[in-house]
Amino acid sequence: MFSVLMIARLRRALPVLVLAVPLALAGASCQKVPLLAPSGSTITLTASATTLPVNGTTALVAQVVEAAGTVPHSGTRVTFTTNLGTIQPDAANTDTNGQARVTFNAGTASGTATITATSGGVGGTTTTTTGTTTSSSSSNTVKIAIGAAAVGRVGVTASPATVPAVGGDSTITANVLDTNGSPLASVAVSFSTTAGSLSSALVNTDANGVATAVLHTATQAVVTASVGAAAAGGGGTGTGTGGSTSGTSSGTVTVGINGAPTLVITPPASPTAGLPASFTFAVTAAASIGTAIRDVSVAWGDGDTQDLGAVTGSAVVAHTYGSPDSYTVTGTVTDASGNTVSVSTAVVVLPQSPIVGITFTSNLVLPNNTFTFTAVVTPAGTQIALYQWDFGDGTQTTTTTPQTTKIYTAGSGTKTVRLTVTTPTGQTGSATITVTP
Repeated sequence: MFSVLMIARLRRALPVLVLAVPLALAGASCQKVPLLAPSGSTITLTASATTLPVNGTTALVAQVVEAAGTVPHSGTRVTFTTNLGTIQPDAANTDTNGQARVTFNAGTASGTATITATSGGVGGTTTTTTGTTTSSSSSNTVKIAIGAAAVGRVGVTASPATVPAVGGDSTITANVLDTNGSPLASVAVSFSTTAGSLSSALVNTDANGVATAVLHTATQAVVTASVGAAAAGGGGTGTGTGGSTSGTSSGTVTVGINGAPTLVITPPASPTAGLPASFTFAVTAAASIGTAIRDVSVAWGDGDTQDLGAVTGSAVVAHTYGSPDSYTVTGTVTDASGNTVSVSTAVVVLPQSPIVGITFTSNLVLPNNTFTFTAVVTPAGTQIALYQWDFGDGTQTTTTTPQTTKIYTAGSGTKTVRLTVTTPTGQTGSATITVTP
């Protein structure tokens, strides 16, 4: 139920309501149309980083300044555009300092992003006159190198720097830095080599800007690590230690080959079974890129082996063969770099020299006495090619059998008989005996 007082109050409030409606509509209209920088203003765009890895981010700040040098009204709208990557958000309002802030995301493609900030018709071109020369620059634009486009230097190293002549592995490390000298992550490094083989041809750098591949080679190799245009066969130079030339997109390192040591084995002239035979081992480290000798080992050919240790120069080593035969002696020398060289030589081991004895029987019939001499040779079964007899009276004879006879004149005095036997392989043995005719 309305009262008179309520009606009176409603009449007084009605003009106020009527006036508030247009004002509210005007405010809504202002909110729909963003504030833009006034004519004559400049926009200066800056980025926290001018190089980024793929998927990297950086902050962008657009500073708006009016022609009078003052900052515009807070809430002035600034729009950002880029030809590469994305900007979040793509438009932002200025704060009380006239700055609009957004974030740039590089994305997955390498290249140079050109980013521009605008507000209405304000493009931010600054004209500078020096003497008679006038130049213009767009302060509202920044360029950010992304991924391979940001490469400033590729340093390449090898560990170890040399490998054995028989072949070995070396780890190739590429350190990729951007133009500011900071590690560049997530860029593809292409590895190539003039010799040998690589474990990987294309490797992405890690968070430290490092990419590695393993080279296996037995000959000297030059390994190249390339990024960006160089990775596709373009230009760019570098050195094994990386160099410092800005803009390089490749580097090289040389993996050398350690020289191999040499080994010469000299056997004795006529080794005999059962007796020590002395062999000479002459070891020489490589004169070019050589390393110290680590070990020398010998396989004697009769099933026995021996470790001679780190022989330097010449070493004389004795070995006894148990039986006569032809043997192959193999020596193996290994140096500190892993080079292994094997050398073989043949040796003929002769039987032991025969042990000889003489026995005799006599038939004393005057005036002449006949003696029968018999050779006794050990070990039993030893083959004898020749029996040479010297009867002590100036006469000699040679037989192929172990027995011979001799007639002495009775009373001619004591005689010394010498027997020398020779084996088919040249061993000799001798014995003497005295007789009295």
